[in-house]
Amino acid sequence: MEYENRMEQHYAVSKSGVLVHINEAHDSKEDCFCPHCGCRMLKRCGNIRAWHFAHDYRYENEVNKECSYESYLHAFAKLRLKQWFEDSKSIILHFQQSMACKYATNCIWKESGDECSKLVEKTVDLKKFLNLCRLEETVHVDDDRFRADLLWSNPDNSKNDILIEIKVTHECTQKKKESHKRIIEFEVHSEEDVENIVANDIQEGDTVRFYGFSPKEIVDEAMQARYSLSKFIYYRTGKAFARSACDCKTFRNRRRCSLLEVTIKDSNMSPGVYSERQGSPEVFSFGRFYNWGLALARSKGCDVRNCYLCSHHHYDYDEEKLTCDLKPDEPCEASHAISCSRYVLEEDFYHKNLEDFTKFSQNNIVDVWPKT
Repeated sequence: MEYENRMEQHYAVSKSGVLVHINEAHDSKEDCFCPHCGCRMLKRCGNIRAWHFAHDYRYENEVNKECSYESYLHAFAKLRLKQWFEDSKSIILHFQQSMACKYATNCIWKESGDECSKLVEKTVDLKKFLNLCRLEETVHVDDDRFRADLLWSNPDNSKNDILIEIKVTHECTQKKKESHKRIIEFEVHSEEDVENIVANDIQEGDTVRFYGFSPKEIVDEAMQARYSLSKFIYYRTGKAFARSACDCKTFRNRRRCSLLEVTIKDSNMSPGVYSERQGSPEVFSFGRFYNWGLALARSKGCDVRNCYLCSHHHYDYDEEKLTCDLKPDEPCEASHAISCSRYVLEEDFYHKNLEDFTKFSQNNIVDVWPKT
């Protein structure tokens, strides 16, 4: 109570219900009353202490005697925020809006903990949607009801209603928080805190809390892809390619002439053609990815004829060069096997690559698309 006694009331309510400051009321003969208990107030306008209102003890009753500074502050804040709402042409609310990739819901590349979305700050002028403010309004929710300190509403569209709660000593009840109604709770400890509210935009922070604000996630068409991918493509011409760059947003853009497409994350790829990270079966070269793709294409029914699957092929890892045992002195291209009459599938090599790919796909995200 000692703390309360040091607090002074600088606002009161006129007979007409208007909130007035002591600086405006000191030379008026109109009676003023406490915003909380309704007791007639004295105007203390001396030369020593700051001007303020005080309860007139001659008119006090048992209710007036229980009026504390906290009770006054709560009542004053409600009236001041109502006045602010009714006098303001605009009241700006800042909130966080989730922007998500258009493919986020069904994205196969997302890993645990990954979020293909971002929070951006949005603003809205509440006065464009809300035009009425009521004090101590009863709000009905299903079979329950509770009283709001203030209700900012639009009678023509109640779904935009916002409940205003003033926290001086007690925060918003759990029942209100769980009602799914939009609630803004302002925490105040002085008249200056209230004036600070009306002088600024509304933004969630230490003394301003939002409940029930769940703006619908918006699709961001321009959001950059999160994952870089590599694709193996087997074409109907018999040629194959394993360095086709794409990403998690474009990998479903199929090639018109492809018979099979296999896509994996770039994080699984090592930079060399055949060099690989020792001890990490999850990281491999483009060369191995290429061989896996060939083996998978053959397993899917494609008539694969490629020098890398031929028993006559030899790869020089030092020179990073493919050679053929039949023509060791001539340059060799993988596609030569398409027209080679002496092409022979190396069965063990084919099955080994198919087995390796199957093991890899059991523990890693892989997209396999065969043309049907």
